[in-house]
Amino acid sequence: MSTKKIFKLAYGREHLAIPGPSNIPQRVLQAMNRPAPNIYGKEIEVVTEKVREGISKFANTNGKTVIYVSNGHGVWEAALANLFRPSDKVLLCSTGHFGQSWGIIAKRLRLELTHLDVGFNSIIDPNQIEKILKNDKSKKIKGILAVHTDTSSSSRNKIQEFREAIDVTKHPAILVVDAIASFGCERIEMDPWGVDVLITASQKGLMTPPGLAYCIVNEHAQDYSKTLNNKDEITSPYWDWEPRLNPSRFYDIFSGTAPTNLLFGQLEALNMLIEEGRENVFNRHEILSGMVWACIDHLGSDGGALSLNIKNKKHRSNAVTTIFSKGFDFGKVREWISEQGGVDLGVGIGFSSRELLEGRSVFRIGHMGYLNPHMILGVLSLLEAGLEKENIPFTPGGVNAATELMVKKLRSKKN
Repeated sequence: MSTKKIFKLAYGREHLAIPGPSNIPQRVLQAMNRPAPNIYGKEIEVVTEKVREGISKFANTNGKTVIYVSNGHGVWEAALANLFRPSDKVLLCSTGHFGQSWGIIAKRLRLELTHLDVGFNSIIDPNQIEKILKNDKSKKIKGILAVHTDTSSSSRNKIQEFREAIDVTKHPAILVVDAIASFGCERIEMDPWGVDVLITASQKGLMTPPGLAYCIVNEHAQDYSKTLNNKDEITSPYWDWEPRLNPSRFYDIFSGTAPTNLLFGQLEALNMLIEEGRENVFNRHEILSGMVWACIDHLGSDGGALSLNIKNKKHRSNAVTTIFSKGFDFGKVREWISEQGGVDLGVGIGFSSRELLEGRSVFRIGHMGYLNPHMILGVLSLLEAGLEKENIPFTPGGVNAATELMVKKLRSKKN
């Protein structure tokens, strides 16, 4: 006797609406779908250099890119290992779970933290940084760590104002910025904004599977770390970026075997960003994120349960949106959307209040990387259907609000 199979509508292409890994373009997958090359040959050397140059160019910097076979947590540690030593003081600016997690790594490396933590629903006020640096009369703070977009809260810090706060106090602290979620989605101008080290990874706006991560290092940070490493043995030989920046042989760039096929994929993703145009990439993400916000605002109006975590539009990320369904467990909606709609939404991270049912009322929509309007509108349509199915209060018409916003924005761009 045959077993009756469960009926599902989700037999098309699956869609990731989580805040990373993002959807991988077919072109990237095809670029990776080939035999590994000779790791001692010229081809992989050329590809590696193109990736390094492409990452630096997109960051708008004359600095050099260091490649690690790693995830984002690895390059958090790499930056700390190259720039600081046990008992060094650093200022950590935290706007969510991932900023806090970076601080845990810093403590494990025995750094002394001053933690500027504004919670999960706000951004860092640069005046607070200025005040802390002014009070640091002996200039003991060696560095400032900041997350541009924290995917747990979906906030976006005004990094350009951080450098202004440093400069006005004439403080020598190194500015290190995590742009893992924002790179390739949000505008970030490394040299014009005075960022010394920019951290990112392959799996979000860079549209490549997880496994590659980057420290983009300006000349000041290179000189600083080189002087430091000449005085003391570096904490970790593997994270040491000096031989990677100035290799005596190709092997040194990766401290071992090159991640060949990931590099082929990353180069193709960079080619796609170049073809689209840097400004167009930023504008596309701005419009797509605005569509999500317009939809959620409408669904949550007139007694609807949904609301955006970050209330001020200027403080929101264009890469991810954190949403509440206060008083309602959103888990069943998320499961239904995945099973019947073929779309995976992001879970909430770091929210534990009773009001939010220990985080079960929180979900996230990722809108980063390889994405267009029909993909976003499909996600939002399924969200409305899921709310209807699970009897969570909402005001119908959220998708219409999103399309109206899209048309309005496109008209303004045309004019």
